Amino acid sequence: MDLQQFIGVLVTRWKFIVLTLLLGSFLTAGLVMTKTAEYTSTGRIFIAVPGSVGTDAFATLLVTQRAGSYASLATDPALLQRVVDRSGLPASRNELAGRISATVVPNTQIVEVTATGATPEEARDLADAEVQELVALVGELERPTGNRPAAVVARATGAPSLNPAPAGIPTIFLIAVGVALSVIAGVVGALVKDQLDLSVKSRPDVETATGAAVISALPLDRTVAKDEHSTVNPSSPLVEAFRVLRTNLRFADLDSTRQMILVTSALASEGKTLTSINLARAVAASGQSVLLIDGDLRSPNVAADLGLENAVGMLSVLLRRVTLADAIQYHDSGVHVLPTGPTPPNPAEVLETEAVSDLLADVRAEYDMIIIDAPPLLPVADTANLVRHVDGVLLLARFGRTRKDLLRLAAERITGMGGRIYGVVLNGIPRRTAGSYGYGYGYGYGETLDVAQLNGRRGRRAGVRVRES
Repeated sequence: MDLQQFIGVLVTRWKFIVLTLLLGSFLTAGLVMTKTAEYTSTGRIFIAVPGSVGTDAFATLLVTQRAGSYASLATDPALLQRVVDRSGLPASRNELAGRISATVVPNTQIVEVTATGATPEEARDLADAEVQELVALVGELERPTGNRPAAVVARATGAPSLNPAPAGIPTIFLIAVGVALSVIAGVVGALVKDQLDLSVKSRPDVETATGAAVISALPLDRTVAKDEHSTVNPSSPLVEAFRVLRTNLRFADLDSTRQMILVTSALASEGKTLTSINLARAVAASGQSVLLIDGDLRSPNVAADLGLENAVGMLSVLLRRVTLADAIQYHDSGVHVLPTGPTPPNPAEVLETEAVSDLLADVRAEYDMIIIDAPPLLPVADTANLVRHVDGVLLLARFGRTRKDLLRLAAERITGMGGRIYGVVLNGIPRRTAGSYGYGYGYGYGETLDVAQLNGRRGRRAGVRVRES
């Protein structure tokens, strides 16, 4: 992963990173706030040999041995019980064992006693009681016999310290470490999620899965997703993206003066209807004649999105209830639209009839470009019956949603049917996060249509006159 991809992951998954940061910060703050403050106090005991002078080697050795021994006795249960009795603290000797320690200061004759308490005063009182009892213990154990002096004596060097600052790592440092670890966890988690994510998120993902180039990249525009007529604001980056798509389609088939293009996707909710409508608008704006056909007989959306009537359409023409010219409607964007009309119970069988082939041949002769909004490839077989009639296929892929394996399967299905993929449109590329165009796909059944009526029937090839809506 290079730097650009790394930054792309951070930008795409910023919500996860921020959520991890907030959660980690709250946990850190909670732990710091619930942590009981502890205070320490230190007292010192001086161990000496009475009458020793200078560098008496024997005296030095004796003091060293005695100091180490009495430091070990600082947590003796009997001594701790005496400390409890002296200090008057509501604690047992077992509890004090974890709050008192004693060590010999290196290269000295000093035993340093450290005590911990809930308040500075409690720590000081506990350290003072420990020092006094330890000094008393030394006096008892070193009590002279006969005329012989004590081997060593112990004296407190002063009052134990009173430290108002809590012991341990400063709170601000703990919080800073917690926040830093939260950021690291968020970034690492984002990278792991990115590696485990099977959806397409880049041009290489798409091109590796399909073997086709990304012919256009459509940025996410949430206002379009909310607009019931799929209207793109003239200032939206989508406008230029559809112009680029229109231009690239011209170069996709330079030898053809007229193009019939099928727009589909692996699964539903990937933005194919929105793409079909706005591509048709872009073509009409360039001065070309364009017909948009709603080929999704199971869940038609084109007419509703454009504010047109769907009661009459392709099925009406196939049943010879109306002429093709009467079924085609005009939209004020300059796009001619052929809705589906009544919904048949057997869409796949209808689309493989000769009547559909004749209808498409009729409109091909009348328009510079025909765009067919087809159903998704993988859930149903309808699209397979349309691929053989068109010059090329635009395959939609949704950024962060379309799985690579399903996109690969969709591309293989198109090429397996002898179709040509003009290119892949990578849709919904976010500025900071992925979104949804909210395309719905249902399976409603309407008027029954006898396919036998259509097979073998040659459609009437006449000039197309458009009915204005």
